[in-house]
Amino acid sequence: MGKIAVIGAGRLGSTIAFSVMKERIADELVIIDIIENLVKGEGLDLGQTTICPVAGSTDYSNIAGSDLIIIVAGIARKPDMTREQLLGTNAKIMKSVIEQIKIHAPEALLLVVANPMDAMAYIAFKESGFERHRVFGMGGVVDSNRFKYFLSLEFGVPVENVEGVVVGQHGEIMIPLASSVKINGEPADPERVARAVARTKDAGREVIALKGATFYAPAHATSIMARIVMNDEKVVVPSSVLWEDEQVFVGQPIRLGRNGVEEVMDMDMTDAEKEEFSRAARALRGNLEAVGY
Repeated sequence: MGKIAVIGAGRLGSTIAFSVMKERIADELVIIDIIENLVKGEGLDLGQTTICPVAGSTDYSNIAGSDLIIIVAGIARKPDMTREQLLGTNAKIMKSVIEQIKIHAPEALLLVVANPMDAMAYIAFKESGFERHRVFGMGGVVDSNRFKYFLSLEFGVPVENVEGVVVGQHGEIMIPLASSVKINGEPADPERVARAVARTKDAGREVIALKGATFYAPAHATSIMARIVMNDEKVVVPSSVLWEDEQVFVGQPIRLGRNGVEEVMDMDMTDAEKEEFSRAARALRGNLEAVGY
């Protein structure tokens, strides 16, 4: 198996650590945070599951030898806050995290979860200097899961009978691909799909307004990606990776495996979806330029 590190021991980071442990894909797990009592407590609590050895620490030297590092560290998004408003502060946090990774785990793959995720993945890529296949972001998996969930509610079928993919930005300009939707293997009614699309775009904000933050859905999505990597499953999933046309990270279908991003797949989109994708990429480029990237 191997070693996984989670950077950030807040509610989302600790939920991710537990979700990853439940997949039984690591011989060792490390969780890092700047708040000493919190991270030590999380390490002890997680370790007492007896699933695998766990170290909770403020000391980044513990990440040495990690195969996969999941970066969650950053301030949380508030109910009235867009992901873009998080960028200035979290960019500084990401830079400091990457500095430590370069010292202690320069061979690791980086799975970025911290918001605003696409921009943070790009910053991790630029600051690390890692090859493009070694850095990827989580958003497309959780957004696609949300899309399939709302489609299942709209059409009254089990989620296992639903197909649907979300690409583009992990945020308000996400693109739930209506053209990708099938219900029980068949094309679906466009009006009902449109309702699911609208619900999907607001899913994260809706949960944050109700309970303050999202934990379980992004943690589960992250654990899926971690499992695919550690088991070398070579599965196609939507993930935020480099889009060279605009020099941004944005959600695209990729083949994921033990070496990270093994292939970026072609996207089957309508002309309107292509334009929306380009708009999302341009918006991301503008946000990055505003903070010096």
